[in-house]
Parts: sequence; C-alpha cells; structure tokens
Amino acid sequence: MFERFSEESRAVLVEAQDLAVELGSHYLTPMHLLYGCAQVRDETAGRPLRDAGITGASIRRQLPRATERAGGQVDPDALRALGVDYDGMRAAVEKTFGPGALESAPDRRVPAARRRKPRFTPEAKRALELTLRVTVELHDGRIRPGHILLGLLRLDDDYVTGVVAGAGATVGALSAGALIQLSSAA
Repeated sequence: MFERFSEESRAVLVEAQDLAVELGSHYLTPMHLLYGCAQVRDETAGRPLRDAGITGASIRRQLPRATERAGGQVDPDALRALGVDYDGMRAAVEKTFGPGALESAPDRRVPAARRRKPRFTPEAKRALELTLRVTVELHDGRIRPGHILLGLLRLDDDYVTGVVAGAGATVGALSAGALIQLSSAA
C-alpha cells in the first residue's frame, strides 16, 4: 500500500512518527496522523484543516505526553522493602562507570530500531485502510494527504472528532473541503 503514497503523504507519516517519538509514545495513533496532515505543506489536507481553524499546534496541545516507561521510574522505598540497597547500588555503579551512568544508559530491553519507529495502533491501521478505500472510490492512482484526512474522518475516532468539534467545525464540512481540494488538485 505504501508504494501508492505520494511524497506529500509520506511526509504526513514522517511528521506523525516524529511527533509520536518526540512525545515518547511507542504507538502512532490517528491523532498523530491528523497532526501530520495539518503540518505537511499540502493543500488537499492542509487547507480544509486551516479553514476549520485546526493547526498542528492546536492538535499537539491535545495530545498527551507519554508517561515514562516503568523501567525509568525507581522507587527506592519499594526496593528497600525487598532488601535492595538502591543508594548503595547507585553509588557502586557511579564509582565504576562514572556519575550519572544510570541516567545515560540506553534501555536495552527494546531494540533501538523499535524505539525510534512507533508502531501503528489498530485504529491508525484502520484509518490507513479507509484512506486506501477513499482513494479507490475517487479513482485516484496516488494517495495524497487529503485522502488520509478523509480516511481519518471516516474512522469516527473520538479524539479526531473531538478536535474537529472543538474547532467549531463538522466532519461533514471538513470532508467536503478535502473533496473540493482533491478535485481541484487532480
């Protein structure tokens, strides 16, 4: 399917992935895809979103920052209750490897490639499936950002519809705007 993506649509995915990584998320959600649609310089998705008052910044404000991984949170009291001297262990590690050695150690439980590239949630995968359906229905050979936006709007995701409603727009009006932009771009 990704071979049908235009350069601009690939940029949507890159923007979405970059934001997910920046926010510490291991997953790419429909909201990340919506952010990508708003951020990429393409009129088929960007103009309808801008006209509705939806920007990358407004979407970003509504995205939660991922909480720290459980491995990054240490509770010295809980370790002490198990008989582990956290402060002593920390001092020994820093004596051997230098100050701050525990903070700078990479998480080796997850391969580096998987840390950098978040996985699509089932909802995001469904949005991309709907994107392909929209593209086929419109008899387009390439998937453009406007198709991704239409796929997201068809998904009926609570976060996406919440952003649209929060901007005072409707899914129908946004869909119509994307369709107009797609037809004029053809």
